[in-house]
Amino acid sequence: MRRLALVLAFAFLATPSAAQFEAGQIFTARVVSVTDGDTYNVRRSSGGTVTIRLHGVDAPETSQPGGKAATRAARRYVNGKNVRVEVEDIGRYGRAVARISVQGGDLGAMLIRDGHGWYYEQYAPNATEYARLERQARNANRGIWSRPNPTPPWEWRDRTSGPGETSVEDRDCSDFSSHAAAQSFFERHQPGDPHNLDGDGDGVACESLQ
Repeated sequence: MRRLALVLAFAFLATPSAAQFEAGQIFTARVVSVTDGDTYNVRRSSGGTVTIRLHGVDAPETSQPGGKAATRAARRYVNGKNVRVEVEDIGRYGRAVARISVQGGDLGAMLIRDGHGWYYEQYAPNATEYARLERQARNANRGIWSRPNPTPPWEWRDRTSGPGETSVEDRDCSDFSSHAAAQSFFERHQPGDPHNLDGDGDGVACESLQ
């Protein structure tokens, strides 16, 4: 019984929770992996690895044109580097939505400036610098803007979620080509988990696809 209690205590301490963050919090961390252009796993200087969603930027999905280039650029900018994280908000699943700075430069501004992401005005209406940088990237035909009429990621996610998106047809993890596609589908079908994609209830769908 004592051994079981110790195991459970360790598991509790090792599991990230919403209590790790609050809006306005600032901390330093090292980027340990880049999921895509706007999602990062960082190891905090105080300990623990957490997922950060970049504030004010929506980068192309890895499956859409420009997505892989955005991921490569993000890795070049910050992967393996020490960064400053400023939490702007707490996402639906307790993840930090934050600005990330590296060597004094704002990562969101760098991505938008180089044509690797859209200014996500809906969630950052006061980030006027991002709006200016997006206009400049558009005018210079950089990155995603080198293509005629690029599709914003939020529209791409709606178009590519697969058959049964708006029907009652049951879905399981084998129906998705990637974890990102499964997670996007899962989040659009909140509240609840009608397709049982999140077996352990931690807000992450189809973890087997990661």
